[in-house]
Amino acid sequence: MTETLEIEVGQRAERGKNAARRLRVQGQVPATLYGLNKEPESLALSSKEMTRLLSHVEERNRVLTLRGGAEGTAMVADWQVEPVYGELLHVDLRRVAADVQVTARVALLVHGLPFGVKNEGGMEDVILRETLVQCLPGDVPSKIDIDVTELRSGQSVRLSDLDTGGKFTFVANPDTVVVRVIGKRGEKTTTAAPEA
Repeated sequence: MTETLEIEVGQRAERGKNAARRLRVQGQVPATLYGLNKEPESLALSSKEMTRLLSHVEERNRVLTLRGGAEGTAMVADWQVEPVYGELLHVDLRRVAADVQVTARVALLVHGLPFGVKNEGGMEDVILRETLVQCLPGDVPSKIDIDVTELRSGQSVRLSDLDTGGKFTFVANPDTVVVRVIGKRGEKTTTAAPEA
């Protein structure tokens, strides 16, 4: 499902706001590596490489092979971005082992114009744009594509309708609605008033 990407990392001795700022000036981003019952490590990563990796939905769940300051495999657990300029501020990496299951956030990408919108005057309502899955690190999907072209008015796609290929399971309730087509545009829903 996901391919391994090799990245160069360096150990980071200094901590704090000023040290992080100096790292970013040098084209690096501070990172923390944790998990698998080992002590956390402070690392420095290439800001350019990590920004490229995180800017593409399909790349975010790749297993990273660490070289240099730390050895092993990891996945991106979280990252922080400066809100105005979009500069990458910090990355959290979670150690992973090939035989230990992980929980990962996966994007749900809806494709196509539903039949119910095109021919029945309905409206598409995307409810869930990402979900958590549980599986082995090598089986984490980069994304889950959902074709809604056959979806009619009043129909929905639930997590249980999506193909997992037997490789992963959804953490959320399988009956969770991902996308649906609702009524006609401008149509008011009426509820029957109780009789007196």
